Amino acid sequence: MSTPQPLADPTDRWWEELPAGRNRLRGRAHLHSDARELSLDGTWDFRYGTRADGSDLGESAEIEVPGLWQLQGYGAPQYTNVIYPIPRDVPHVPDENATGHYSRTLTIPADWAGELSGGARVLLRFQGVDSAAKIWIDGTEIGVTAGSRLTQEFDVTEALAAPSAAGGKGEHRLDVRVVQWSVNTYVEDQDMWWASGIFRSVDLLLRPTGGIHDLVTVADFDPATGAGTLRATAYDFGGAELPATVEVPGLDLVSPTGADPIAVGAVRPWSAEDPHLYDVTVRTDSETVTLRAGFRRVEVDGEIFRVNGERIVFRGVNRHEADPVVGRAQQPANQDLDVALMKQHNLNAVRTSHYPPHQRFLEVCDEAGLYVICEGDFETHGFHADSTWGEDGSGAAEGPAQNPLFEESLVERSERFVRRDRNHASIIMWSIGNEAASGPVTEAMVAQVRATDDTRPVIYEQDYAAEYVDVFSLMYSTVDESEQIGKRDLSPEYQDKLTRMLRSFALEVPEGHFANPPALSKPFLWIEYAHAMGNGSGSLQEYMELTEQYPALHGGFIWEWIDHGLETTDAEGNRIYGYGGDFGERLHDGNFVADGLVLPDRTPSPALLDAKHHYSPVGLVVSPGSVRITNRYAFCDLTHLRAEVSLDAQASWQELELPAIAPGEALDVALPVHDGASTTVRLSTREAQGPVPAGHLIVAADHVDAERRRAEVTPSAGTPLTPEQAEDGTWALGPARFDDLGRLVGVGELAIEQAGVDLYRAPVDNERARTHYPLEARWKRIGLDVARRRLVEITADGATLVVRSRLGLDGSALGADVTERWSAEAGSSEGSGSVGVEVTVSPSAIWPEDLPLPRIGWTFALPSAPDQVEYTGYGPHESYPDTGGGTTFATWSSSLEDFQVPYVFPQENGNRADVVRAALRGGSGGGLELQAPDGLGLAVRPWSSAELDATAHDGALHPDGRTWVTLSSALQGVGSAACGPIPLPQYVLSAREETFSFRLSTLLD
Repeated sequence: MSTPQPLADPTDRWWEELPAGRNRLRGRAHLHSDARELSLDGTWDFRYGTRADGSDLGESAEIEVPGLWQLQGYGAPQYTNVIYPIPRDVPHVPDENATGHYSRTLTIPADWAGELSGGARVLLRFQGVDSAAKIWIDGTEIGVTAGSRLTQEFDVTEALAAPSAAGGKGEHRLDVRVVQWSVNTYVEDQDMWWASGIFRSVDLLLRPTGGIHDLVTVADFDPATGAGTLRATAYDFGGAELPATVEVPGLDLVSPTGADPIAVGAVRPWSAEDPHLYDVTVRTDSETVTLRAGFRRVEVDGEIFRVNGERIVFRGVNRHEADPVVGRAQQPANQDLDVALMKQHNLNAVRTSHYPPHQRFLEVCDEAGLYVICEGDFETHGFHADSTWGEDGSGAAEGPAQNPLFEESLVERSERFVRRDRNHASIIMWSIGNEAASGPVTEAMVAQVRATDDTRPVIYEQDYAAEYVDVFSLMYSTVDESEQIGKRDLSPEYQDKLTRMLRSFALEVPEGHFANPPALSKPFLWIEYAHAMGNGSGSLQEYMELTEQYPALHGGFIWEWIDHGLETTDAEGNRIYGYGGDFGERLHDGNFVADGLVLPDRTPSPALLDAKHHYSPVGLVVSPGSVRITNRYAFCDLTHLRAEVSLDAQASWQELELPAIAPGEALDVALPVHDGASTTVRLSTREAQGPVPAGHLIVAADHVDAERRRAEVTPSAGTPLTPEQAEDGTWALGPARFDDLGRLVGVGELAIEQAGVDLYRAPVDNERARTHYPLEARWKRIGLDVARRRLVEITADGATLVVRSRLGLDGSALGADVTERWSAEAGSSEGSGSVGVEVTVSPSAIWPEDLPLPRIGWTFALPSAPDQVEYTGYGPHESYPDTGGGTTFATWSSSLEDFQVPYVFPQENGNRADVVRAALRGGSGGGLELQAPDGLGLAVRPWSSAELDATAHDGALHPDGRTWVTLSSALQGVGSAACGPIPLPQYVLSAREETFSFRLSTLLD
């Protein structure tokens, strides 16, 4: 490329202009066409500098497009949630502004010449550039982009028709200068990595004369008659209506296009349950466009949101675009994989937080069946924060929602994204954006969305009173607050809270504004709830139960889909998933970017399995002799599902006849009567349904008779043995050995270390300092993580060894008294047998009422390091008091490695609930068997809780040569307090007295 790149022009600060952008064509639909196009993806020349004017660009190198330069060796990504990473100095940005200058040659294909001579146009299309770019061809300015996640097109016909200046026949030089910071930054503060570049595809499009420049389709369905209508309107390059022909082979339809609906007779409607699509072709003499249309009607009917006439409950998730290697850059396979995982885990809805997604994602949602809230590229959360990082609304008055300087750009953004995506059946609502306050500008944006497409409702959470949107929504409402909304009766306290929220936007809100707001006459959604950060989120069951009690509550969207960890290496050479602060940033928000239902590599986390159960389209409640089956589908019966029952803890299954149960109905179905402890019912697919394979588990539930379970596990009484004390003060009791402080140090030949009562567990993300429930800091302030043990006494009471001790906390009178009552029975051979213990833990009477305990239990380590675990209890995934949906009682097997949950930031994980028996095998010695007839929580790890607590990245955790076993009689719930509510009262572990028991014996195999 011999042509010199464009010169710096210090007078042109294009990156700070409002209205933003230059010379862009009006937004239009993203169409599949037979018109010629040329992909410009691939390797480009790249120069990097620190000034937007390009005056300090470095040497030329190669870079991949699409891609983010911070993930290709230039600069570093930065994560902030709320705070802007630059001074809030609208519309200006700092002079130090990372800049990437992209260059490549363009050669017009020879077979385009005929159409160009006939008046065809050539468009240059950018599908995503962060945060703004200026484009030149052969040194002539073409235009400036605005809207990082919005498609931008430029007419480059004349520029490419001019004599080439690139030094080769027919070649032209394309230059694209991308800046990291621009005026767009102020409206794109979207809780994700700040990273820059041409991150979606670039194309050169040949637009034929008489071609279909834009196409608007509306496929309506009348649920009363079952008939459909199709309106297809084509437009030429100038925006005029274009005569064309629409064909729908599946309906034997051939008709001229136009503004009037075409009656097509009976149709099979589209829904998330049955995503039936019709192939549609629209033709002119010069171009054919194809798309897939779904006939459906979306409407707000008072307080009810309906699709095809039926009330819909959204069992949804918020989704960012993220990948651990390429970040936000397009990965087409991820679009299909994400939708497949969502469908396989009973999700029926997704919100594209907080920008329009890659086009393929919407196509897959159409095909597989997901209801989509498509959201605009707009968030200004940083204007809510003051200089101390609080969220007091000090900047709201200067924010874009109330700043007329931004209105033209933001209204144009709203029109642009709706025009791009409006032909998708899956989109059932538009959202203008997220966390950007409220004011005249956001009202104008909503009005523009309606003017562009009046067939779908509009939602925007920060219109807290729902005065100008169609659907009422809030973030992180508690269960109690949500129930008040469902009852349509807000308490004075909740009214005051909502009033304060609106006033934080510097809006005048009169007293009593929320006594009877428009919101209470409209459908309600949790636009975000149940913060799925790390080991969380809690209480999905309670939230989803509300949707069955109150018709106005239509479900919601868990925050969020995926952890945004980026593959990197720490200082010790460990491969880790990096989060905020791992790339040298001064200002960051840590691991708050890792808050998804799937891990960075898209492995489902236990939270997704929990959601799968509570989002199930079929409710199961098993009781002795029957199961109540509730059909939660809006349209489908249950004939596509196979029902089975197990009477022996899932060792065998028999098919269960599933009666006809209409949508919304419930029926009790008889089950075989038997003498066993457990009855399990499961439903699975009979045939493949899109990305959901045949035989796929939809839901399982069980009933366990605790008394029968206890009888099955409790061993028959053997010959009791008496404790014996040696001269050195140690004790022996059957196969068990104790040191002179009364601590268990061995069972048979198996050594045991660091055994004893434990009141601590590693904190979860919902308990860390950044939350409004900072239990970690409070626990560590009193030294609960390093409690000290003091032996009070050891006595032999007949055949029982009684060990009394005190757990104390440095600098405090707080602590707990512990009594262990050990007993043993002889086995069939010398040295065999078992040892059992009853443990009573009595926390101090002065323990603060508002300070929960992390856990009450017992911990020990096995130096023989067994690495295989078999347990009888609830599995196969982890359970905590307010999570664990979908776990059922059975005998499960796992490797020690698979027992762990590799959360990006290490924390408490892996607990299996109500374990009555466990066997640990492998390693360097014999195995160990545990029996706990009343059931205990069980976690088995290759590292201690202290190491789990102290390590900042999962990839930096290394086995210490022991296997650590944690038994829990009681655990604190995990909640959602990293962003949402604290655990419900029933899941809070108060400092109460707790008694539990278990028995240990060695395994010779």
